[in-house]
This record gives sequence, structure tokens and C-alpha cells, in this order.
Amino acid sequence: MDNPVSFICSKWMLDRTPFIFGEDRIKYIEWKEQLAEKLQVDSKSMVFTGSSSCGFSLNPNKNYREFNEGSDIDIAIISSYHFDIAWKTLRNLGTKRFDLNSVQQNCLKEHVNRLIYWGTIATDKILEILPFGKEWTLHLLNMEKVDPINDRTINIRIYKDYESLRAYHINNLTNLRTQLFENE
Repeated sequence: MDNPVSFICSKWMLDRTPFIFGEDRIKYIEWKEQLAEKLQVDSKSMVFTGSSSCGFSLNPNKNYREFNEGSDIDIAIISSYHFDIAWKTLRNLGTKRFDLNSVQQNCLKEHVNRLIYWGTIATDKILEILPFGKEWTLHLLNMEKVDPINDRTINIRIYKDYESLRAYHINNLTNLRTQLFENE
């Protein structure tokens, strides 16, 4: 708890072989290379986040539960190219937004109110409406079959740049640390 939040973020999330791969860094690199080729992004721009990265959830609402067979896989993709396409698509939906289901409409509101500020597009509920969504969905479904994912759902967030990814997670960790101190 004495380390700066940025150090904790790097150590437990951004600069490590994800928990799901154990100590098998080669397997991790091979897996990322496969997905990166399919999505046409650089494998270095892919970062596992969430419980598959650190071994437990950082969400207090999930009671910091350990990564388990039912856990999904959260992956950050840093791509200003895909972020700009997604953002432009969301901004220019026009009346098409009324054709979206209620979950997708709420997701759009969440982007307007919070996520775009952090330079992120959370694609889990809206990937299908993005220009590259159908192709990415197919590739993600294929990669869910590849060990060690073992049929877990893969969720993608697109970040404008690496600074956005780091800032988003540092903010979340700072808020989490504050909550923990308040509860002592």
C-alpha cells in the first residue's frame, strides 16, 4: 500500500505476463500474436486487464473475487486508428441510435458521460455496430477456443493511446485505494 498507484498499475496489470498464462510468457506472446494478426493490430498494443491479468477482480462490487472458470477475459487494445473509427461511428449514429436495443443505448450514454473522457471505447455491448465489429467478433469467438482462454468470453476495450489506458486504470486504482482506507 506504500507504493505509488502508478507502480501498482504497472506491476499488477500493464507490465506482466497475465495471470491466466501462469509463468508461460512464450504462450502469452504466441496467443497475442495470433489475435493481433486477426485484428490487424500490433501485438504490443494488446494488454490483458481485469482478473485474467492480476488473478482477482479489482471491482469491489464483485467482492475482489479470484479469477475462475466463469471469469471473462478483458483485453485493452491501444489503437488510435480503431478508436477514431469507433468514436466517429458512435457520434454519427443519428437516428440509427433509436434502432439500438436498450442495453446498447445505455452503453452509448455511458460513453458520452464517462468513457470517452478516458479515451476508451468499451466494445462489449456495441462491437456489432462498429465498422470492423463483425470481423472482430468472428476472430474473438475463434480465439475464445484457444488455450488457455477455454471458452471464456473475450471483451475488448479500445484505447486512444497508452496514456489513456494507464490513466483510466490509475484512476480506478486510486478510487479503490481511497475506498479501502475509508473502510478501515
